Amino acid sequence: MSKRPTIYYWCPDYSSAVGGVKVMYRHVDILNRNGFNACILHRKKGFRCTWFENSTRVSYIKKTRPVSSDFLVIPEVYGSLYANPNERPKASRLFFELFNTPAKKVIFNQNTYNTFSGHDFEGDRPHIYTDKDVLAAMVVSDDNRGYLEHAFDGIRIYRMHNTINHDMFSFRSEKRPQICFMPRKNADHALQVINILRNRGTFDDFGIIPIEGRSEIETASIMKESLIFLSFGYPEGFSLPPAEAMACGCIVIGYHGMGGREYFKEEYCYTVEMGDIVSFARTVEGVIATYRDNPDTLKIKAESASAYVIKNYSMEREEADLLYCWNELMG
Repeated sequence: MSKRPTIYYWCPDYSSAVGGVKVMYRHVDILNRNGFNACILHRKKGFRCTWFENSTRVSYIKKTRPVSSDFLVIPEVYGSLYANPNERPKASRLFFELFNTPAKKVIFNQNTYNTFSGHDFEGDRPHIYTDKDVLAAMVVSDDNRGYLEHAFDGIRIYRMHNTINHDMFSFRSEKRPQICFMPRKNADHALQVINILRNRGTFDDFGIIPIEGRSEIETASIMKESLIFLSFGYPEGFSLPPAEAMACGCIVIGYHGMGGREYFKEEYCYTVEMGDIVSFARTVEGVIATYRDNPDTLKIKAESASAYVIKNYSMEREEADLLYCWNELMG
């Protein structure tokens, strides 16, 4: 009897919170629950992400050799190793050792704005997307699908809708006068906006909480009690934190990061042009003024935003996308 094909999701060994890693773990869980044979593939023996709860099947590179019937899912961040192996020779050797196994390759691109990392202006470095062993790419937003379709004509692309865990990131109407944000991306922008507002006395009765080094449960708890979430992420493949904040009933202000344009709608949140620090600060001031003068306006906006993201980014939709993709690739 032939061995069932295995779908290996090659995953970076990140010990701190990175949303794309959680998505890969979730894909493996969904596939195994639906009769596929899938596992996360880590480099370091014994490593498993612990910043979110999981019992996901995990294997390790040193004891794994995919065969021709298997599939290797490669994150977009490793495309730079394919394009420029001399930049990180040790990492590149490991990459090509696994890439050159006979397994069929699928790229999971969760941020297409990293697609040309490792390339130069000469254009003479190889593209992983045109390798003969790469069957398709998966993306997490319509924006990212459009990017790859334009950059690599004819590539097979599957759109995955991310899940908002509405059991954890659930709506709460009662809020503290509190603002939360994630300083991991564009921290210099966050620093400017917050200090401008402090200097103007805007935060005299507001608390400010940076979400950094927190577990998924702690993050959800902060969002549920916060009135406002500031979004500084750019560029983004999808930008999960603002969507999770919307699900929790936060008023979201800031950058859509390109990938988040599909849910950063005027009726649900306040979009700021990337890098427009003064407009960002003014928008926060305006929202806080509305909170003080007419809080019901913000409650209605927050409620409709939460309903929108929970409906459009459900576990059922992500599962349907994933099963359609893998049934086609294995068909």
